[in-house]
Amino acid sequence: MNQTITDLQKRRADNIIWNCAKDYSFAPDFKAYDRNGNVDIYWNIIYGSARRHYEYEKLEMLFRMLDSYRDAAVYESIFWNALEPILFRAELPARPVLERIRPAPEEAELRLEDGMTTDEVVETARSFFYERYGLCGDGKIRLKYRLPRFRRLSVDTFLQRGRIVIHEKDLYGGSTAAWTHDYSLSTKLTEPELRAFLETKFGKSIYPPEYVARLEKQLCSGNHRFTHLFYTRGEIVELHGVYSTFEMHQRKRQAELIANNRAYYQKNLLQNRLLISKLSTGIMNSVLLHMQPAPVKAGSGSVNPALAWRAAKLGDERVFTRTENANAGDISVDIFLDASHSQYTRAAKISSQAYIIAEALSRCRVPCRVMSFCSMSGFTVLRLFNDYSDSGDNSGIFDYYTEGCNRDGLAIRAAGNLMSRTDYEHKMLIVLSDVKPLDIAKIRKDEKDVGTSYDDIRALTDTAHEVRRLRADGVSVTCVFTGEDVDLPSARMVYGQDFVRIRDFSQFADTVGKLIIDQMKNYSG
Repeated sequence: MNQTITDLQKRRADNIIWNCAKDYSFAPDFKAYDRNGNVDIYWNIIYGSARRHYEYEKLEMLFRMLDSYRDAAVYESIFWNALEPILFRAELPARPVLERIRPAPEEAELRLEDGMTTDEVVETARSFFYERYGLCGDGKIRLKYRLPRFRRLSVDTFLQRGRIVIHEKDLYGGSTAAWTHDYSLSTKLTEPELRAFLETKFGKSIYPPEYVARLEKQLCSGNHRFTHLFYTRGEIVELHGVYSTFEMHQRKRQAELIANNRAYYQKNLLQNRLLISKLSTGIMNSVLLHMQPAPVKAGSGSVNPALAWRAAKLGDERVFTRTENANAGDISVDIFLDASHSQYTRAAKISSQAYIIAEALSRCRVPCRVMSFCSMSGFTVLRLFNDYSDSGDNSGIFDYYTEGCNRDGLAIRAAGNLMSRTDYEHKMLIVLSDVKPLDIAKIRKDEKDVGTSYDDIRALTDTAHEVRRLRADGVSVTCVFTGEDVDLPSARMVYGQDFVRIRDFSQFADTVGKLIIDQMKNYSG
């Protein structure tokens, strides 16, 4: 077989699976296509719904065991054929079309029952593969099952059943040797193809490819080698062809979320306006205090003996002191919103509160930028909703929505790089996060390295390092913590004492406003 699966069909499969899983933070491990290479809608619905109805990380442990055997594709087919009728019955009430598009069910060797927990499903499957096929679970087969007379389904027979199932090689650490040569259909897109995919999902890239390549060379190093960056303002990219059917469905979902954000703000319009006015007054008072005459480092004026050495050793010409009135233009505030899928239920509240803060700062003529960050398919996506020079138009913040995972360390490094390009004297970065960094792109030393997961202590340590490095560059970094009690130690590890916790998002704007005011007082002190 030499069937080619186009990128269009791969993306369609991804979208069906993500939609049925109601989760966009993972790379699909199984995808199905018909004999012509077109997406198999029914089976991709099944693959996606399995993630919603079961604890999928436990199913992944089963797949990892099966992948240690030569005929892994056969065993996985047997498992999915057993699980399919259960998922069909579970999805049918919400998707009556399944009755019409369902292919004729195959006779299942493995028997699973409705109502089984994930643990029961996995244990039943393990026992079945041990008794029927002699799989010991460690890549070895019981001796009596190695006899030539034992009839085992061949991969070729499996592939002739009418659908093509693509399973990422080595996804679960096994050899998957059955998928070789003619049967190896890669689902990996090239980097340009992935960027094109991200543009359809998040919006047009702000920067040309050659400039992004230079940024990645500078920023995607260390723990972030072999990852990428994507910067966007959400500018819509026109869709073409059949591909648009599925992407339009995603855009409809995004439009509904954005409309919900705006409706939520309008529902509490009077209260929000009062809060903006209150914050504006407090921030303006701090700005006026900051504008009082104060001695500052300068390139001319009275020589400061304590700074004179910097001219010879560091080439720093600001070894003079002069008294001048500071102004609000010396201060910039960046608000960085975690846009990973874990924030899904809070999206309307987050966008509303972020808008209130940006409006208050704009009224006081304090430069403010609001961004979000998430990660998908090895890319960390930075979405700019408004920038310092956007003339006070903060309405783009309502376009905030959630997708994917979050690679906090790389996101903060990239945010720091953006801030370093400005000439503001005092820079503040306020990160809204549950401090649970997690990304499917692993930490890899080189191209041959299998890598380690970007999660738990590795991800927390990496994020803490980036926070401290940014502070060493003179940026004030504070976290507004939205997580649970169990994650408080993580917040302390990453941000030290510079975090505040909010239990109710109605406190968000007021809390951040106080952070900004207190920091301004420090600048003027």
